[in-house]
Amino acid sequence: MSLFSRLTVLGSAHQEGQGVGILNGQRGGKLGRSIDNGTATGIPNNQKESTPKGVQLKTLKPGDITNYPKKGDTCTIHYEAFPEDETCTSKGPEPFDSSRSRDQPFQFRLGVGQVIEGMDYAVSKMSVGQEVEATIPYQYAYGVKGYPPVVKPRATLMFRIELVSFSEAPFEK
Repeated sequence: MSLFSRLTVLGSAHQEGQGVGILNGQRGGKLGRSIDNGTATGIPNNQKESTPKGVQLKTLKPGDITNYPKKGDTCTIHYEAFPEDETCTSKGPEPFDSSRSRDQPFQFRLGVGQVIEGMDYAVSKMSVGQEVEATIPYQYAYGVKGYPPVVKPRATLMFRIELVSFSEAPFEK
């Protein structure tokens, strides 16, 4: 059993073996805040978008530019997580957490605090099939304390994310 699979139960909605908990809703700086994804816009190919939250998004592969998830939708993604000081290339270092290495996509409900705030924000701006490189500042990842020993204090993280699919949230009265 890897280090990452032993850390999955720390307050997460993960099932056994789904990773370190990078996406487990344990937030750093801005506790309890979530996105309001009323209107999502795509990020043009190979252009970085710097957002009000300081999350930077760069499209690696365009999506369908039609289907965007909304708050409450169940999103299915593949992701790889790297510390910012490592290169995010196919020939770079191994990610410290990856759904691809487990060959199992990750599912979460968008905008309800099941993942770090920067991940919620990044996925809210993606269309189905899109792959992005997201740079997430520590305030929207694991904050001042980090997630020792895996994530250092005040660590900016880089994610490679693919939005595989999403299903709409059921209508609630």
